[in-house]
Amino acid sequence: MRRRSFIHISSLIVMLSMLTIIVEFAAYYFFSSIYPLLGVSSVFLIICCHILLQQSATYEAIFIYTLSNIFISCLITILTYYSADHTSFISYSTRLQIIICINWLVPTIHCFIRYMLGYSLRITHYTSYHLKNNIMFILFYSGILIYANFAEGAFPGIYRAVLWSDSVNFTPFLTLSMEIEDYLYGIIPLSYVFIYLASRILVLIPYGYYIAIITKKRSKVLRFFLFLLLPAGIEVLQFFLYPSRSDIDDLIYGFIGVIVGSLLYYLLSKVFRSISGKEYLEKENIYSSFSSLHF
Repeated sequence: MRRRSFIHISSLIVMLSMLTIIVEFAAYYFFSSIYPLLGVSSVFLIICCHILLQQSATYEAIFIYTLSNIFISCLITILTYYSADHTSFISYSTRLQIIICINWLVPTIHCFIRYMLGYSLRITHYTSYHLKNNIMFILFYSGILIYANFAEGAFPGIYRAVLWSDSVNFTPFLTLSMEIEDYLYGIIPLSYVFIYLASRILVLIPYGYYIAIITKKRSKVLRFFLFLLLPAGIEVLQFFLYPSRSDIDDLIYGFIGVIVGSLLYYLLSKVFRSISGKEYLEKENIYSSFSSLHF
C-alpha cells in the first residue's frame, strides 16, 4: 500500500511538472510582456504546490517538483540560447531566465507562508525541505556570482565603468559619481544609476541572509568577519584576475547588501515567531516514510 502511495505521488509530481512547463512556455510564447508571464506562471505554480501538499502531506514533494521544473526550464533556456543563429521555435530572451527564477521563488514563498500560518498541520518536513531547497539555491547563486564577477563580458550593463578605466579604483563613490554625472549630461537614463546600485547591493543579500542563520548563536566578531569575507574576497580576486573590475565601491555596496540580508533574516524570524508562536526552522520530531523518497 505504501509503495502504491509513492507511485501515486511520484506520478503526480511528474504530471504537474510537465503541465507547469507547458503553461509557462506557452505564456512566454504568446505574451511579449513580462507581467502576464509572471502572473500566469505564478498562479499555476501556486495551484500545483497546493495540490501536491494536500496529496503528499510533505514539503519534500515540493522540493522534487521545484527541482524538476528548474532542470527542465534551464535545459530549454540553454538549448534555446545555443541554437543555430539563435533561431528556434522559442526565441531566446532574458524572460527565460525569469521563468527559472520564479520556478524556485514562488514555491519557496508559498511553502514559507503555509508553514508560518500553520495551514494544514499534518504537512511535515518543512525543515528538511528548506535545507534541500536552499542547497539548490546556493549552487545556482555561487555559479552566478562566479560568472558575474570573473567572466569577461558578463553583464556589460552593470560594468560600464570597466570601459572607462583599466586600473583599480580606490576612491570611494567615484564610480557612482561618474554614473550620476553621465545622467546629468543626458548620456544615460536614470535607470542605469539604479541598476548600478541595485546590482551591487542585491547580489549579496542572500549571502548576508545565510550568514545570519549560521552565526545566530555565534559571537558578533565572527559574524562581522564573515560579513566582510565574501565582498572583500571578491575584490581581492578581481584585483589579481580582472583589475578593471576591482572597485572600492563594490566592497562598500556589497557590505550594505550583506547587512540588508542579515536584517531580512531577523525580520522574517520575528514575523514568523509572532504569527506562528514558534521559532523559525526549529527541528521537527515527526517522521514520514515519504522522506525516504529521493529522485
